[in-house]
Amino acid sequence: MTLFRRKSATRDLSNDAFVLATEKPRRRNWTPLLLLILAGTAAYAGFDYFEAQLTPATDRVAELERENNQLRDQLELQRMNLSVEQATRAELEKELSARTAELSRLSDELAFFKNAQKKP
Repeated sequence: MTLFRRKSATRDLSNDAFVLATEKPRRRNWTPLLLLILAGTAAYAGFDYFEAQLTPATDRVAELERENNQLRDQLELQRMNLSVEQATRAELEKELSARTAELSRLSDELAFFKNAQKKP
């Protein structure tokens, strides 16, 4: 009777031992590491770029500060010169007014003596 019996395709499934298979070796996912390296490289390049952009600016700021200090020194010198000039001018005007008053007095005396000589 076994001769005429058809052998089922699934019959041998229960006869074989079951073996638990290990996981297939997974490929490592390099995406996070590559993104981290890319981000680090971009940050370094950005820092280097901005540092290169800021270096001339800081040099320019230092140069302008030196120039500003020189101009302040010149301004202070000019203010002192102006103060001396104003004091000298005031002194000269005071002396001029005194000389003008003396000249007026002497002119009056001269006129008096001239009149005194004509009368005799």
